[in-house]
Amino acid sequence: MVLSFYIVIFALSLACCILFFCNKRNYYPVLYAMVYILSLLSHACYVLLAKSMALREALIINKFIYIGGCFFPLVGLMIIMSICQIKLPKWAVFFLLIITATVFGISTTAGYSPIFYKDVSIEMRYGVTVLIKEYGPLHILFYLLIGSFLIATLIVLAYGWFKKPNISKRDLAIAAFMQIFSIFCYFVGRMVMKEIEWMALADLVDEIGFLLIMNHIGLYRVDDLVISSIQNEGKVGFIAMDFKKRYLSATDVAKRFIPEIADNPADHVIKDDNLRDLFDKWIDQYSVEKMSVDHTFHKDKSIYLIHVQDLYDGNQKRGYLLEITDDTEHLERMEDIERYNMNLNRELIAKSKKIKELESQKESSAKS
Repeated sequence: MVLSFYIVIFALSLACCILFFCNKRNYYPVLYAMVYILSLLSHACYVLLAKSMALREALIINKFIYIGGCFFPLVGLMIIMSICQIKLPKWAVFFLLIITATVFGISTTAGYSPIFYKDVSIEMRYGVTVLIKEYGPLHILFYLLIGSFLIATLIVLAYGWFKKPNISKRDLAIAAFMQIFSIFCYFVGRMVMKEIEWMALADLVDEIGFLLIMNHIGLYRVDDLVISSIQNEGKVGFIAMDFKKRYLSATDVAKRFIPEIADNPADHVIKDDNLRDLFDKWIDQYSVEKMSVDHTFHKDKSIYLIHVQDLYDGNQKRGYLLEITDDTEHLERMEDIERYNMNLNRELIAKSKKIKELESQKESSAKS
């Protein structure tokens, strides 16, 4: 029964992992992928631990479980903070990583030193291998770590609920349930049956919860939605160049508009002479005037507007960004309107001339 529990949890975790990567969006932070990688690793290790036959084998598998046990709460906290639009400074993130890595490093001493596990052995219970552990003096650091992350996550959720009206209450409610369920599994689950690691079920619930959150979290990120919409529309492309006017990269749309840049090596100037001269002239004009105008670029039967602006990496300027818009339809409509106006003017002139002729004829008849 216990082994079946771990196998079912692993299978469901694998299904969640597949669903995530099938529905992954470009604007998903890498933290979301870490949720499913860490969870799947832990669930696989639970199955392997249950089938292990030797103490050394069981200890090695158990250390892999501690990768998820140590880093999963940190990843969860970072995701909840991103949902609540709270950004930690880089030094704080680095500090949390160091603390987490230190606790994980201490956990790897199991079997070699008594500081984490004083004593450890294996027993067969309910048809699976179970580690019988006597905790060492530094094992409390693991409890302090996950307890601190849990409390911090609940504080962030409360802050987001009451202080961030533009955050989806639905997402916060799902995240709060995930945290409460983790507490329930850790404390109540062990009272029911110590031979089962109930946190495996809590991790699975977290995976499902993050799937529900991620399914529409992008709808609250206007910047990402705009970028995604522009890319899918296929009418605007971008070319990135550094301060030395060397080509860095381009979107697929830009490569379709201007095929000459598709095979241009990164960190090199534009190979096409005419194109390079045009880009250099527009960038120089922008550098001097500090303002950009729309430049018209004709390619085959298409007409593009190119707008030069600064390329930012965070808050730091790193070069120039050329925004390319397919304006062929707009200009063709303008030309059609202009042709229509010209034809209309000709007709008005012709009619005015005819009216004048008729008036002249009437005057001549009247005099006769």
